[in-house]
Amino acid sequence: MNKSCIVCEGSENKVVFQEFGIDILKCTTCGHVFSSYDASQNYDGYFGAERVDSENQFWFNEAHERMYEDFCHRFVNGKNGKLLDVGCGLGYFVKRVSDFSSWQVFGCEISKQAVDFARAKLGLPNIFCGRVEDSKFSQKSFDIITLWDVIEHIPNPDPLLSHLSLLLKDDGMLFLHTPNVNVQLPKAKMKQYLKGMRENIHYLEAKDHINLYSENIIQQILHRSGYNNVKFIHLNPIQSVSGSKNQFLKFLKNLWFYSAVTLFYMTLGRINLDNLFVLAKK
Repeated sequence: MNKSCIVCEGSENKVVFQEFGIDILKCTTCGHVFSSYDASQNYDGYFGAERVDSENQFWFNEAHERMYEDFCHRFVNGKNGKLLDVGCGLGYFVKRVSDFSSWQVFGCEISKQAVDFARAKLGLPNIFCGRVEDSKFSQKSFDIITLWDVIEHIPNPDPLLSHLSLLLKDDGMLFLHTPNVNVQLPKAKMKQYLKGMRENIHYLEAKDHINLYSENIIQQILHRSGYNNVKFIHLNPIQSVSGSKNQFLKFLKNLWFYSAVTLFYMTLGRINLDNLFVLAKK
């Protein structure tokens, strides 16, 4: 494959997984894992009409509730400031933080369908539709900027991360949540071995998740965009496995989470088998 690595610009790679005819590649120079799919830098088709109009908002709302509560408990409650959620989707996180009267909360989302839902159904007027780079947000105006499951969708994250650095106050915090390739890739291979490639099974989402990050790679990406203080934390996981309401699967997911957190602290942060919850400051 001739697709270059976004981290080291190397063109040498090997196929480590295939999903429905799409190669997942690993750079042989720096180890970054990425999809060979030729995705748009500003893809706005994630929220189709069925997803937005459906009455079942379990995945986007209830399943994420515990994780959002954990974030708010640590970084929002008892404080005040201005927060921007980039790639805010249907707006449920913006709505949760808006419950804190001491915070000004804004969202930015490229999908018009999702923005219409957030404004009409959740009553959120402070949602900008479009790229955050094209917004009117002032430089050094935000205390916190969040990207929940956004960075993996973007073929080249550098322009976005650099722009967000400009929007953050000097002591502001960037927060990222993204899958951990060191967990997701082995899990996908195990599913492939046990069940084969079936369209109703969640693997690596090769058309949506263009870059699959590890701790080391996400640190490199953030450092070159001006973030010098990067650390990893743990928040309660999404309370669902691939959108399922199965209680046993939820139990297993939480068991994995607590085991991963225990291992993280026992190894002094050297082994992280949790999703990547990243805090970064300039």
